[in-house]
Amino acid sequence: MTRILLLVMLLLAVILVKLAEWNDQKVSFQLLPHQVLQVPQITLLVLAFSLGAGLVFLIHGLSDLVDWVKNLRESREEKRSEKALALWKRAWTEINRSHLPQAVSILERLVTLFPDHREALLLYGDLKRSSGDLAAAIRIHRRARVFDEEDVRLIMALENDYECAGRVEDAMALLREYFKKEGRNREVLESFRRLLVKNERWEEALSVQTVLARSFEKGDRREREVSALVGIRFEVGLLFHRQGQTEKARRAFRGALKIDPTFTPARIGLAEAQMEEGREKEGIENLWEGWEKTGLTLHLVRLEEFYLEKGNPDAVLALYEKALGKHPGNSGLRFHQARIHNLLGMEAEALSMLETMEGDAAWGGEFYRLTGEIYERRRQVEQALDSFKRILSLDPPGDQPYACKSCRTFFDIWSGRCPSCQKWNSVIRTDGLLLCPEGAAKDHLPLAFPKEPVIREAYQEYFSGPSSS
Repeated sequence: MTRILLLVMLLLAVILVKLAEWNDQKVSFQLLPHQVLQVPQITLLVLAFSLGAGLVFLIHGLSDLVDWVKNLRESREEKRSEKALALWKRAWTEINRSHLPQAVSILERLVTLFPDHREALLLYGDLKRSSGDLAAAIRIHRRARVFDEEDVRLIMALENDYECAGRVEDAMALLREYFKKEGRNREVLESFRRLLVKNERWEEALSVQTVLARSFEKGDRREREVSALVGIRFEVGLLFHRQGQTEKARRAFRGALKIDPTFTPARIGLAEAQMEEGREKEGIENLWEGWEKTGLTLHLVRLEEFYLEKGNPDAVLALYEKALGKHPGNSGLRFHQARIHNLLGMEAEALSMLETMEGDAAWGGEFYRLTGEIYERRRQVEQALDSFKRILSLDPPGDQPYACKSCRTFFDIWSGRCPSCQKWNSVIRTDGLLLCPEGAAKDHLPLAFPKEPVIREAYQEYFSGPSSS
């Protein structure tokens, strides 16, 4: 285009020369008040033409220059991309061959030539972490985040670096920053929740778990997350209870029970908070209601402990008589009645009960331990040894009063969360019975367990509010 313009300008210059010969008139052009300049008409025409032609030439010349610079940059960028891709492929080839030092060397060269190559920085940092150079991994992943702070892969990689280096507070601060910016990636939230639960940051874990549970549609996954939410709510209540803030504790426990009315740890926690506030009648009614809803004797055992603390053994005896009146064939309740008789010094009555019950159910270690101890005190050595031997022949042989129905670990005290498998609401009172392979004791099924639609309705109310009905 520029050559054509030059040719046109030459032709026009020849024409103008001829016109100058044919037109010799002049025009007066005053520059200053007392100075007049005589300029040929053709000169003005040439000046005007030259100015216009110069502008056209400048515009097109600049356009060509811009195109040339653009093409040069694109060519250079294409070559850079090809070089980066070649190095990237070489690095992965070395990784696939398990030549990690060579791969690290190639990636180091790659990120030196291309400092903003996030994929290379991410992989480079991961390899540094796998080699044990955690400081370098942290430095590289933090450098990569400069180019994109919201990249979830980089957040998770850096969190992993911090956790491996034992810098848990830094890991939680990183995930907390993401959460405060309304970050909603489930993988990040799950990792944040895990760290908070592991470090018993229950109040913060509750806010994270609430968002996480709401992120799932109806289904098994949401119910699992809501179950975790109930457990964390219970832990928040337990934290307040330990701090002496019984009112806040009660609210937290009630919140857990609103979602899942069968969550025994929250029921027991609520009753204990009520009793500490002097609202003993409410606490007693609450525990009895919990037993009626679930059939778990944990509620009755807590009532038993309360009555014994108050020095009222008659109330304990009446408690189990009342329960057996509702469910006379329940083996677990009969065992507790015998246990209480022994605890209150009614040894002969207790032994008589135990002997008549022996063939009625699949008894576990606690039953035979209690029987053996009574025989031992009565100096019936052979019977005592026989009872203790029976414990060793059981599977599992545990004779402690509490067991996790999930991992089948035995404990001497109850807790709302299994210390072994970390599941909530899984530690039960064995009631002297043997745990069957499914993880629950025979004849130990809940007596009045609510139907599934009730629990699902509670979940629905939690997410959507009470139904119109």
